[in-house]
Amino acid sequence: MAIKIRMRGKSKGGVAEVKALIKHPMESGVRMNKKTGKPYPAKYIDMVQVSVNGTPAVDAQWSGAVSANPYMAVKVNANAGDEVSVTLSDNTGDKGTSSIKLK
Repeated sequence: MAIKIRMRGKSKGGVAEVKALIKHPMESGVRMNKKTGKPYPAKYIDMVQVSVNGTPAVDAQWSGAVSANPYMAVKVNANAGDEVSVTLSDNTGDKGTSSIKLK
């Protein structure tokens, strides 16, 4: 299953603010199912990469401590017309990527 990402970005003075809304359950593996008494399986984003024109600008490692459907905002060096992409993967192997051209 692909991870869904909605993005926006705007450049001003060579610095772009990129905002991403990520649809993902971010289950830590600690929370228990009340009916069965067993924990929900862990499923969380563990790798985030932001690239500008194919060059990595931000690399981050996340864990199960991040909330469900996380919102992310980062600032990168980029100009209007540059392509910014966000690539994610989770601990189960699911991946997602999204790209935008900056305004």
